[in-house]
Amino acid sequence: PPRWCCMESDEAPWFPLVDPVPDVLRLEGPGRCRCGAVPADTVPKRLLPCVIYGSQRVYHRQVEVRPCFACSDGRKFAGPDLGELGIFNFNNRSMYTHELLNAFTSGMTAHELPFHAFVTTVDRSYLEHGPANPQPSDDFVSDETFRRVWYSWRRLQLLGDTFSCDDCGPSPPTVIFDGLTAGFPGKYVTPTLTPPTTVLPGAPVRDSVR
Repeated sequence: PPRWCCMESDEAPWFPLVDPVPDVLRLEGPGRCRCGAVPADTVPKRLLPCVIYGSQRVYHRQVEVRPCFACSDGRKFAGPDLGELGIFNFNNRSMYTHELLNAFTSGMTAHELPFHAFVTTVDRSYLEHGPANPQPSDDFVSDETFRRVWYSWRRLQLLGDTFSCDDCGPSPPTVIFDGLTAGFPGKYVTPTLTPPTTVLPGAPVRDSVR
């Protein structure tokens, strides 16, 4: 998980982005294909071009992979994890820095931040910090692609549901959320607004319904 939301009891490691990013991302172990198969060490390695998406620019690099013959005739590949470099290997062709993915997590939990708004800000950052004559391969990904990547990244993180308070200790009996990520427009905040469990005077009573 991001370092800013880690607790002292968390054991999951945290890896910053390695700077500079190596020109070739090496496959140190056997690697694993998306189908779950692990190619044998005797399968020759090969290099594939890849794009690493950061928060301000892309990095064009090469990644070392092994062809997978379990799910295809060598057309799919087993690649490195790259977590120790601060990189999330999505599909061996496109990769994303932990910094970028954690930036969306941080923004989404601090204020209302749709995927489209975040992608727009990253697009503008690429234009600001990218090359003078950007090519299509220097652009950021679409809303749909980033959404798919972020949820894939989220499934790999060890995020529990334990809450801790400096005064109350772990798992306090009452936790109050401010509703920033699940709120509704202010125009609906009227004097008649009540929680959905409120029983209003004169409400019908149905004995057959719990």
